[in-house]
Amino acid sequence: MTEPRTLLRTLFTLALSATCALAISTAPRADEGMWTYEHPPVQLIQKRFGFTPTQAWLDHLRLSSTGIGGGSGSFVSPDGLILTNHHVARMYLQELSTPQHNYVESGFYAKTLADEMKVPGAMIEVLVSMKDVTPEVTAAVKTGATPAQAQQAREAEMARIEKECLAKTGLHGKVITLYGGARYMLYRYKEYTDVRVVMAPEEKAAYFGGDADNFYYPRYDLDFSFLRVYEDSKPAHTPDFLQFDPNGVTDGMPIFVSGHPGRTGRLDTLAQLSYFRDDSYPVMLSQLAGLDAALTAYGKKGSEQAQEAQSMLFFIHNSIKALTGEYDGLKDPELMAEKAAQEKALRAAVEKGPALRDYADAWKEIEKAVAWERAHFKEITYEGRGFDGHGLTGVALNILRYAEEVKKPDGDRLNGYHDSQLPGLMRRLKAPRPYYKGMSQAVMAYELTTLRAQLGPEDPYVKSLLQGKTPDQRAAEVMGGTRLDNAAYRASLLKDNGAAVKSCKDPLIAFVRLMDPTLRRVHKAVKDNVEAVVEPALTEIAKAQFAVYGDKVYPDATGTLRLAFGTVKGYPFDTSEVPYKTTFYGLYDRAYSFNNEGDFQLSKMEEAKLGQLDLKTPMDFVCTADITGGNSGSPIVDKEGKLVGLVFDGNPQSNPNTFVYSEKVARCVAVDTPAILEALTKLYGADRVVQELTAAAKGQG
Repeated sequence: MTEPRTLLRTLFTLALSATCALAISTAPRADEGMWTYEHPPVQLIQKRFGFTPTQAWLDHLRLSSTGIGGGSGSFVSPDGLILTNHHVARMYLQELSTPQHNYVESGFYAKTLADEMKVPGAMIEVLVSMKDVTPEVTAAVKTGATPAQAQQAREAEMARIEKECLAKTGLHGKVITLYGGARYMLYRYKEYTDVRVVMAPEEKAAYFGGDADNFYYPRYDLDFSFLRVYEDSKPAHTPDFLQFDPNGVTDGMPIFVSGHPGRTGRLDTLAQLSYFRDDSYPVMLSQLAGLDAALTAYGKKGSEQAQEAQSMLFFIHNSIKALTGEYDGLKDPELMAEKAAQEKALRAAVEKGPALRDYADAWKEIEKAVAWERAHFKEITYEGRGFDGHGLTGVALNILRYAEEVKKPDGDRLNGYHDSQLPGLMRRLKAPRPYYKGMSQAVMAYELTTLRAQLGPEDPYVKSLLQGKTPDQRAAEVMGGTRLDNAAYRASLLKDNGAAVKSCKDPLIAFVRLMDPTLRRVHKAVKDNVEAVVEPALTEIAKAQFAVYGDKVYPDATGTLRLAFGTVKGYPFDTSEVPYKTTFYGLYDRAYSFNNEGDFQLSKMEEAKLGQLDLKTPMDFVCTADITGGNSGSPIVDKEGKLVGLVFDGNPQSNPNTFVYSEKVARCVAVDTPAILEALTKLYGADRVVQELTAAAKGQG
């Protein structure tokens, strides 16, 4: 369940950024909450489970947790070994694949340390420390500043803090906006930039059931992979790691999840949710369906094209399914009625409290911002859309903007180009990773076709991009002539602060040069008319929430590290009961019930080594932990802090949890540790990994 908006941010950045502002949740219920580590729910956990996590317990879990490009993971040995999902490591496997070796499909196992494959441009991060910088950020705004001026002042100060953090500590700093802007936290990260693949099962084992079973349960997936981080060409020393418990979970047992949930909107206002329901989500789903069709057609051109498109299609399908579930929630009258009741109750409390009435206009300000979005929807959605963010068009735009932004004072630059962010940008752009010109051409042709259909063939922006050609002709011309798929050429353009970019005649650079003024114009309009209005309004709502409900609340998810908790628990469905766990017995029953075909075909190893497996071994399980996209690969630990499971999905009933949490039937889906051990030992003969896990389990916990 990789955060679907990781993909969507590149496809719909401006359309979503305005309405995905971070808000605060009302007082939590039962197992609700994605809690920050600087504000852990210690008393709530004590009340719920009779267990009080110590600061040492929390610190150990935090330092054992890793962020992996839109997903999560955890150290499981003192030598940098990381456990995550197959679908989180999928892009790494894709980039390392060749026409002769498709590691996504066939899997991979490094029999020796020397065989571990390095991933160009990869980075894994660990949250080392946190600091409240709210006073510094808020003090940067001068009295009488307009909303746009205030937004600029805050962003400039945040960039200054991040730059200072890198200079003084060597750690990458990110200033995180929490509680709608009522709090700003500096998160300091240690980054590992030498990342290698150790082991991954075959896709059919990791993704058994395919798209048909995705976001459903019961599941029978071995969705795990192992990576390793290195320093100075040696396995990194990682003293904080999680002991691997081979026994896994039991029914009703308390568990804890440490991961990076992408985004929630638990207190997005009713006006914002209505905008999602009526405008944003229908268009996003339509666009993803069109992109799906374009890439599917491209993949049918040959085996090489099919291999190139496989991972992007996987993430598109994942996004469609996740967003469809969220959209269904937005269309659910009960969910919207509950949101309306929550908002009504808070607004009534604000109106009745003399000391709170200053907050009353906040909802009206957000309504004005949403009205502006509706009025400019086509402009935001189409003119402001920089397409193919993961492909060559996104690379070209980054190079062009780098050359422009680096000339400006740090605080005046676009986000992504601040001094503290440049090392990561350079690493990604210079990395000798594969870029597929044919696939980027197919995406560009689709995007230009959509742009022409929505804005009209006579629209000046459309005409400037097409240059009198059809979308297919223009895409072929641009991608056919570009050299940006060559890492050495990209590096040459980035030398001397991008000095060569101004005179560069590469057709893809020339193409994004035509795009950029329009993208910048729309970006600024959204920032000035929506973001600059919504953030301070949400800050006021957050203050009202604190006044009414107290400070025992959690902020919406931000893609940063969070702690969640719950219990291992099945759930009722229609007139039946869904069990808390599945077993290898169920895997084979489901496969042969579908004649071992299609999405339900066993992997080669599962079919060949059936007789060697203990079929009673638990495989997957469900729990009530509050998760969302981005939690993929999150470790699940018990009260002792031992690793007992690996998050990889949610059931369909969990998708509306983006907006309203419910634990009645919504569940987090995870791989049980006994299944990982059984697969490593009997399916893949990964003895080296098993020995490392076993040795680590006997050492520090």
